[in-house]
Amino acid sequence: PRLETRRVHRSRPPPEVAAMLRATAAAASSTRLMRLAQPVRHLNLHEYQSAALMAAKGVNVPEGYPAKSVEEAVAMAAKIGDEEVVIKAQILAGGRGLGTFTNGFKGGVHVIKTSQVEEYASKMLG
Repeated sequence: PRLETRRVHRSRPPPEVAAMLRATAAAASSTRLMRLAQPVRHLNLHEYQSAALMAAKGVNVPEGYPAKSVEEAVAMAAKIGDEEVVIKAQILAGGRGLGTFTNGFKGGVHVIKTSQVEEYASKMLG
């Protein structure tokens, strides 16, 4: 799969909102009230899903395809047709580039030659 990674930065709330949240959290007498001031994630999308949504609305995104097997990864790399591709683990967590798989393989993002896709995909997909 070949997708471009962009880091999402959370913006800080305006000072008056931040002050209100701090005051609310300080005044809260129960854990339940304190949880109300914490951000909650309601939408979980993988990068390839986000890219598909943006492309459907006309946003220019790099060519990329999801793969659930080593064979699919090899076929998608061939479909892209470049000498090098970016192969990425799709997980709902930050820091995937620094992560370690249960088999000891390190890093969830690799720029590799197309001829290496089978090797890397087998380490990432099991």
